[in-house]
Amino acid sequence: MNFFALLNTPFPRPEKSRKNLFWLILTGLSCSLFIILYEPFGIKNVHGQWYYNFFIFGLGLLFILSVLLLEWSIPSLFPRFFQKWTLGKAILWYTSVILFIGAVNFFYKSYMGGFRDFTLMEYFFVVGRIVVITITVSFFILGIYPFFNRKKISLLTQKEEYVINAPGGKSIRLNPKDVLYIQSDDNYVDIHLLEEGARKKVLFRSSLKNIESQLVHPLSPIYRCHRGYLINVECFKIRKMTSRSMTLCLDNYSDEVPVSKQYAEDIKQLLQIRP
Repeated sequence: MNFFALLNTPFPRPEKSRKNLFWLILTGLSCSLFIILYEPFGIKNVHGQWYYNFFIFGLGLLFILSVLLLEWSIPSLFPRFFQKWTLGKAILWYTSVILFIGAVNFFYKSYMGGFRDFTLMEYFFVVGRIVVITITVSFFILGIYPFFNRKKISLLTQKEEYVINAPGGKSIRLNPKDVLYIQSDDNYVDIHLLEEGARKKVLFRSSLKNIESQLVHPLSPIYRCHRGYLINVECFKIRKMTSRSMTLCLDNYSDEVPVSKQYAEDIKQLLQIRP
C-alpha cells in the first residue's frame, strides 16, 4: 500500500450534530472523573480539600471547550482546508488539536501551581498525559477500537458521494457502494450502477484513468482489473481462472469482466477474502 496514497484517502469527518456533541461532553467529563478516581500520573488532590477536585474537574471542561472552539471556529475561517477531507488532513488536524488542548491545560495547570513547572518539557509531558488519558477513556466509553478496523473505515468512506470531474468541466456524483463496474468506451466510460435495487448504465465523457484517479484509493471497494475496466470487488466472483487468464462474473447477473495478468494476483486475493 502506497503511503502517500493512504494519506490522500478520503476520510469521514465528524458532523456538527447533537450526537457528536453528546459524545464529546461525555468523553471530557469522563476524563475528569477518571483523573479524580484513579489519579493517573500522580495527578491528585494533594491538599485533601474537597473543593480542589473542582479544579481537577476543570481539566475535562477545558478539553470540551477547546475542541468546540477549534471544531466550530477554525473550519469557518479556513473552509478550503476542510474540503475534500483525507486521512492525511485528519492526522495533521487532530495532531494540532491535541497540541492546542495540551497548551490550554498546561497553562491552566501552571497557573494553579504558581508556574513552578513552566517548561517546554513539562508541556510535552502534559500533552502525553492528555493523549493517554483520552485514548484510555475513549476506548471504554466510546468503543474507539472499531474505528481502527480497516473494514469499518472502508464502510464509512463508502457512505460518501464523490464528485468526479471531467476535463470538459462536467461532473458526476458517484457513491462507491452503488458502482458495479466501469467500462472504458473510447472517450467515454459506461458506469454500471445498482441504485435501490435497480440497475442502470450512465454514459460519461471521461477517460477511465481520470475516473480511477478520483475514485480509487486504498480503502475503496473499486479496483482496476484490466486496462478497460474498474470493478467493485464486493460485487464480483471468479468465473474462470487459469495460469494465463482470469474472468470474473457479476453477482446475480450474466456480465463478465476480464482480468489482466498484471492485476490477477491482487484481484484473486481480494475476492478470496470476501465474506
